[in-house]
Amino acid sequence: MKLLDDYLSRLPARTQKAAGHVGSLVLGFIMAFLLTYVLYRIGLPSKPFIYVAF
Repeated sequence: MKLLDDYLSRLPARTQKAAGHVGSLVLGFIMAFLLTYVLYRIGLPSKPFIYVAF
């Protein structure tokens, strides 16, 4: 983490701000994907339908 911190501190202020926005956007997409996947998995039935029918 220190290596990334040192690298970002050497960048110009506008680039640091842009990197923060891009990082936040990427993290938001990852969190949205994980939340969608978890909600999808919760909605699945515990037994497959074919076993319930017989």
